[in-house]
Amino acid sequence: MKKISYIFMGLVAAASVLTACQETKDDNPVFQKPTEFKLNTPPMAMNYYELTPDGVVEFTCSQPDYGFAAVTNYSLDVSFDEDFATFKNIVPALPTQAVMSITGEQLSVAMCELAGITNADEFAAAEHVRCLYVRANASVSGVDYSAITSNSVTLPHVRYYLAIPSPGYIYVVGDFAGWKDPVEANYDYYKDYRLYESDKAIGSKVYSGVFDVPAGKAMFRFYTDLTGWDKDSYGSQADDNPVDFEMTDGSYEGPLVAGKGSFNFPDWAGGQMTITVNMAVDGNYSVTIQAGAVDTTPKSYIYMCGNISGWTEPSEDNAAKYENCRLVDSNDSGVYTGTFENLADSGDGLSYFRFYQALTGWGAAQWASPTGDNFALPLGEATTSAVGEGCFTLPAGKTYTITVDTNNNTVMAVEA
Repeated sequence: MKKISYIFMGLVAAASVLTACQETKDDNPVFQKPTEFKLNTPPMAMNYYELTPDGVVEFTCSQPDYGFAAVTNYSLDVSFDEDFATFKNIVPALPTQAVMSITGEQLSVAMCELAGITNADEFAAAEHVRCLYVRANASVSGVDYSAITSNSVTLPHVRYYLAIPSPGYIYVVGDFAGWKDPVEANYDYYKDYRLYESDKAIGSKVYSGVFDVPAGKAMFRFYTDLTGWDKDSYGSQADDNPVDFEMTDGSYEGPLVAGKGSFNFPDWAGGQMTITVNMAVDGNYSVTIQAGAVDTTPKSYIYMCGNISGWTEPSEDNAAKYENCRLVDSNDSGVYTGTFENLADSGDGLSYFRFYQALTGWGAAQWASPTGDNFALPLGEATTSAVGEGCFTLPAGKTYTITVDTNNNTVMAVEA
């Protein structure tokens, strides 16, 4: 009986050794540098591809043999050159899968960049259907020598779209523009009669332009596309008759509707005119006319909340009440400045305030007292702020220019 037990224990020990050896082999795989990696030609490769923002083009590839089941990262290179002298790299949404779904937007962005397209004019002048060469890349994270590049496949006919964000525009058509036909054949002519979105507000559908409008030539309407006289036209009324308007203190603001009724300003004395068309809200379009060259670039603001605002809740519903409580950054520097007259008294000879980045309601302000309690702001010194609800204070009844440097989170006041 003892002999049988010894034999059994020996078998168990041998099995344990074999298991340990097997675990050691599995737990310490030997990396193998792959020599083959294939990108498969899509079944419809020779067909015409028309890329769309919500479309997808699918590519599949083999899995490189790394000697074990390694987690592999995949990406694609695309190029107009067969030798990939210039290319753009695209990473799929699921980069560890050998089935790569590339969106039409990703491909169009890459193709616009390869073509050197940065705006609508360049796109209009470019060839829109191109032969595209595609290759795949594979690698294992943390292993430099794991990288391998596949063969290339060819998609002979790929139509891309303008996928580079650029300001939208509409056209002003009228007396000072020569009443030239608003048709595609006059595309180049009407480049000089566009109203553009701001670079800071792409997609806003707020368009502005400054034009030299001679006296007696201030009759015009707007077109969103060059499709002829009877389509895509917006003016003062639906009927094809002009309506006379007057400017008050060098400005006019009114509704804009679909139709061919032109705006006419018979008393216009001539000179530069700033025109802004707001088409952000369907059914509530408007036009603003201003004498002179006016900067219509959207401004960035922060808000001073305290006695100055009557401690009104800093919310969008109260935006009108905060019009005079704003500090403005006029040049995207991150430094906001405002001048405030006769700061309101809280009853103790002081005015209390803190600063909010946006009108999103009560809570911690982005630039508040550094102590968390009320803090007397020293004049002429950049004072560090903190996130919280503690207030800065200044003597009431005086006028101050206040600067908030959001880069360094400092607040400074000087008596104006």
